[in-house]
Amino acid sequence: MHRSHGGKPPPRRQSRRGPHPLTRFARQSPILVSLALLGGAAHAAPTSSYPWVSQSTDGGPAFVRQVVPAAATGGIAKSRTIYLNHDGAMLTPGYNDSRTNTSSIVTRATQIAGWNASAADWAATVACMKAMWSRFDVTITDVDPGATPHIEALFARSAADVGLTTSIGGISPFSASCSVIEGAIVFAFTDNLPRRPQAICEVMSQEIAHAYGLDHELLASDPMTYLPFKGNREFQDRDAACGETTERPCGIAGTACRASQNSVQLLLSRLGAANRDHQAPTVGITEPAEMAKVEAGFAIAATASDNIAVKSVAFYVDGDLVATQTQAPYQLTTDPMLAEGVHTIVVEATDGDGNTAMEARDVVVAGALDPLALGCSTGRTPPTALLGLVLVALVRRRRRAA
Repeated sequence: MHRSHGGKPPPRRQSRRGPHPLTRFARQSPILVSLALLGGAAHAAPTSSYPWVSQSTDGGPAFVRQVVPAAATGGIAKSRTIYLNHDGAMLTPGYNDSRTNTSSIVTRATQIAGWNASAADWAATVACMKAMWSRFDVTITDVDPGATPHIEALFARSAADVGLTTSIGGISPFSASCSVIEGAIVFAFTDNLPRRPQAICEVMSQEIAHAYGLDHELLASDPMTYLPFKGNREFQDRDAACGETTERPCGIAGTACRASQNSVQLLLSRLGAANRDHQAPTVGITEPAEMAKVEAGFAIAATASDNIAVKSVAFYVDGDLVATQTQAPYQLTTDPMLAEGVHTIVVEATDGDGNTAMEARDVVVAGALDPLALGCSTGRTPPTALLGLVLVALVRRRRRAA
């Protein structure tokens, strides 16, 4: 279970008393619990329209993952609901879409048998999953979310149901760009795992994290590892090398996505933090009015509100940031040397989670010609076009800040 420790997970020590129960089980089986960790050349991965990559270790098993086409990187994932399904499913082959029960893992229409867990074991597994993912902006549910974008975590019984002939503990597709696979269906095969909710939870968390673009790493206390560990794993806010038993670049099929990996920071970048506010603030310009005729040095007044709190209100004149205020009343006196003509003012409100809202207005500084004729008779930019230029400038400013 996650415990607060100065804003970060508490450090854990690797035990010298022996390997983690998952690792002991894996050593007894041809397959380590994760993507498709095959135990020798005699075991074959299923035929698929997407390739499978084997990463061998000296004298040990081979690590096999399914490579799916690269997706665009960056930005918050759309699939921020994680559906825990232990009832089984009828899957059809194709690119991953949990909403239509389509999976790149299966090679034909296949009925997947669900995990026949007791009510107590299932409740403990769900509780562990909620704790494991509690720091991130995801919804954990065991009720089918239907058309809502989601990752489906399928607690199946046997790997044979998906055409695998070996004792695999879990499997997930993995993007060639280490990016999010929206709508992925990932698997944990409970017949091949220790009968402990915590162990099954850790395996499934690794498979889900693969769908969000996380690789294996050499950090024993993190669920993305193959290393032995005595204790409950949780995602660690530490930089770690990628690999199974030896260090390698993070990525697949010879493509390096990153030099190392911090599970918590990578998941935060793709999911956002828990309890994130998704509601944008509201903002309005109370004066001057649209196309009002004003004198240079005119005042701008605005109101802003948010469901939690407004962090700041920024004032722009013709695309240039003039002032940022953090407390109401939100008022500004403009430059008394502002040239005659049409000017665009923009007020933008931002809340604590970075949600924004803005309102824009054109005003006419006294002495200008008819604003409707400015674009034709004076060669000046019409108000509508000027507003577009302001918005472009704001977007460029944000990109530079990012």
